[in-house]
Amino acid sequence: MFSSKTQLQKRTPENGTDRESFLSLLVDEYLHSSSYDAKCQVLANLANFAYDPINYQYIRDVGVLDIFLHVIKNESSHQLLHFASAGICNLSCDPLNAEYIITQSGLKPIIALLKSSHDDILADTITTLYYLNNNQTKAEITTTEVIKHIRDIQKSNDKRLKICKIHTTTFSNTAFKAGDKIRIQKTLTQKDLDAFSNLTSDHNYLHQNNGNKRPIVHGALLNGLVAGLIGTHLPGPGTVLVSQTMKFPNKCFVGEKLTISVELVDVRKILKVKFYCIVEEEKKVVFEGEAKLMLAKDC
Repeated sequence: MFSSKTQLQKRTPENGTDRESFLSLLVDEYLHSSSYDAKCQVLANLANFAYDPINYQYIRDVGVLDIFLHVIKNESSHQLLHFASAGICNLSCDPLNAEYIITQSGLKPIIALLKSSHDDILADTITTLYYLNNNQTKAEITTTEVIKHIRDIQKSNDKRLKICKIHTTTFSNTAFKAGDKIRIQKTLTQKDLDAFSNLTSDHNYLHQNNGNKRPIVHGALLNGLVAGLIGTHLPGPGTVLVSQTMKFPNKCFVGEKLTISVELVDVRKILKVKFYCIVEEEKKVVFEGEAKLMLAKDC
């Protein structure tokens, strides 16, 4: 069982004990205990010690941080994960601790905690990722999937998770850079045009198969394909359109193979992208333009 104050006093030298020795006793208690309750109590105590910067070196030296990392990599208990994630959160603001977490392959299991259903773990995890986010780690921390998880989390009613509204922008602004591009290929069918006509009530005969001329693709449908790339991939979820300019240099017909591309050309508070829809076979531009965008604070 977890050592009581009396038991610890019996095991403490007459002249007292230093912080490192005391933490070492707790580590030994955790490693050799077979009691789940005891492990929870010890881990909670270790997480509390992680609040104080004076303990950081001792925590690294006696293996406390290793225990926290072991728990998030191997345990499924909410209580154990809660105390371990809290301990890591308390330590991650220190550059040496952050470096140790990263070099010990701690980033991936920390990101996995974003799938937790417990708000306390989520709050600790997002704060930890905020401190671990740097040039070395940003590619892994700022993926579309991670940003989506964080945006979903910020919808919680838990006041502690309001921190997401600060951190999401921090993560998102480092998730891409000027020059980033995304492209897809698409061939629109008459069925696609008919569905769009029914949705928008735009039954212009130019978009219908009347047997004489090839139907022309709706300009708004091409714009929708571009919007899908912008809102899903680049910049991605949470993007809001501020303004847009566009033109249609050539007609786009049903059955033509399209390449739809978006390029990020400016990364500031207002983001700027260029977009194109090109018929590959003829190198024919059928839709092009620019858009100014913002990242939503709430979504």
